[in-house]
Amino acid sequence: MVRKSLERAKEDSTIEEIVPLKGFSQLPDLLEKHTGSLPKRLGLEMDTIPALFYRTYRQIFPDVEIVDISPLILGVRMVKSAYEVSCITKAAGMADRMYEKVPGFLAESKTETDLALRVEAFYRSKGHPGVVPTRVFNNYPIYGHIMSGKNAAVPSSSGGPTGGRGLGPHFSQGAGIQQIGRHEPVLVDYAANVEGYIADQTRIFSLGNLPEKFHHAHNVMLEIQETLTEKGRPGVRAGDLYNSALKIAEKAGLEEGFMGYPDPVPFVGHGVGLEIDEWPIISRNSDTILKEDMVMALEPKFVFPGQGVVGIENIWVVTQQGMIKLNRFPDGIFEC
Repeated sequence: MVRKSLERAKEDSTIEEIVPLKGFSQLPDLLEKHTGSLPKRLGLEMDTIPALFYRTYRQIFPDVEIVDISPLILGVRMVKSAYEVSCITKAAGMADRMYEKVPGFLAESKTETDLALRVEAFYRSKGHPGVVPTRVFNNYPIYGHIMSGKNAAVPSSSGGPTGGRGLGPHFSQGAGIQQIGRHEPVLVDYAANVEGYIADQTRIFSLGNLPEKFHHAHNVMLEIQETLTEKGRPGVRAGDLYNSALKIAEKAGLEEGFMGYPDPVPFVGHGVGLEIDEWPIISRNSDTILKEDMVMALEPKFVFPGQGVVGIENIWVVTQQGMIKLNRFPDGIFEC
């Protein structure tokens, strides 16, 4: 049932029977006409549907049991098909090509927004639609974060480990108008999108050499990534992976600032697919059991308050032998 455009829906969709829907009031008649009866139960994605829509469904179907099917849909989407993995692999390749260009872009950029402009233009030239869909309420479907030095360590409303100063209170995360300095980490966390599927990646760059403490913390994040990808096999509990990551950070004396500061997020990875924030979540106390062909972004990061951020993010597929990485750009800090 399509509101707009019926012609385009018939052109794009593989579904055979597509009919126009002029308004919610038509729903009972259309369902009865095409299925022979009205539903006894109606499943809605309660985590995303507007309250107004829910009230309307409730009025139209007063005797129908309405249930939340969000967990069912998110659960089904955790395990990817071969086609989906191929799309995400293409998106990872798009991101790899972008990161290869960053040293040149960085040399030409004075501010964070200058760098963001060049990165976004490259993505669009390669077919990126310009949006990265998110599921969490009140999150913006933006490319991601490009931030430098102490600006990357500024806390914000972002649901992830990093936030940034952004352009101001109206949009308080991501790239701002601040100048990019020398000898400070530049975080590029920009997701690619190919045929609607997301690859979320992060790399650290700098103009000139970085102090040793940044390299040390970055190497600890790489150790966390290596440990999780070796342990991340079918049958493993997601919460146990998070605990392994936290233990490594604590052993290195980096628990304060791991995954954010002053309010660290309680996860170190998340699923990707049609949205950037899918299941599973590699989080504290998560009982989700990993399955083959789950695809996720692992993103161990460390925040130095008032100084900057280092860390890594790559896309991984769960296999019987451990996780396989879909990205190819090197993981180390790239000093330009």
